[in-house]
Formats: sequence, structure tokens, C-alpha cells
Amino acid sequence: MVDEDIKNMGWRVSLSILVGVGWLIFLVLWLFFYAENYVWEKNIAVVLFSLLILCGVLGIPWGIWALRHQSEKDKAVWQTKGFRWRLWVSGIVMVGVFIFLIYWFWFLAEPFDVYQNIAIFIISILIMGGLLGAMWAPWGMRYGPQHRRPDDEKDEEKS
Repeated sequence: MVDEDIKNMGWRVSLSILVGVGWLIFLVLWLFFYAENYVWEKNIAVVLFSLLILCGVLGIPWGIWALRHQSEKDKAVWQTKGFRWRLWVSGIVMVGVFIFLIYWFWFLAEPFDVYQNIAIFIISILIMGGLLGAMWAPWGMRYGPQHRRPDDEKDEEKS
């Protein structure tokens, strides 16, 4: 069983390294050869889009691996009322903010100055954080203590 787990993790590690190095190569090639053909706002959109693809390519196989290797306590969290829909909505909101920012920087940002575009970026992140915080805080206050890990308690005793 352990050998199979290591084998299943091995290709994910290799994929992570290849995708990470591939993304860095893409980024360098883009910046050296193509970025000057576009305004800075569109370059930001390209970088955000490449990060979205990177997260998808790496997140899916690692997410599947994590789901297959859950402890019993982790499995119990999935059965807790409200956890699954919050997890899905969190993913959708984060991807939605990325897509909004890509759209903003590619199509709408050019007439605005740098500071206004930075403000849009910050406001988008704050709205996302506010939505996710408002969504997760009640769940955490209600169910958080029962899902603590034993190693979390050890860390608190050391403090």
C-alpha cells in the first residue's frame, strides 16, 4: 500500500516540477519576446490567466490525491453540515475573482491609471475575502472546535 501511495504521489511531484518550470519558462519568454507588444494591463491579464491555468493543472491532481488519502477525522469534516457547499462556493468565488480580474485587465483597465487599477485589484481581493469570511466564520464558530486535530492542541500547549 505504501509503495502504491508513493508511486501515485511521484507523478504528481514530477508534474508539479514540470508545470512550475514550464510556467517560469513561459513567463520569461513572454516578458522577453511578447510583453512589449502589449500594454502593461494586458500583460497582467496574461500572467493572471497563466496562474489560473497553473492552479487548475496542479490543483486537480493534488486535490484528488488529498481526497483519497484522508484520515478518518478529515472524512468526518466532509460530513459536517454546510462544509461541502462552502468549499464549492469558495472555489467558484476564487476562480470568479481571477476571471473578473483577467477580464478587467484585458478589456477594461487601459483607460484608467495605475492607481485605479491597483484599487480594482485590491477591492476585488477584499470583496472575495469578505464573502469567504462571512461564509466560513459561522461554520468555524459552530463546528471548528470539534474538528481540531490532536497536533493543533500540542502546538497550543507549547505556546
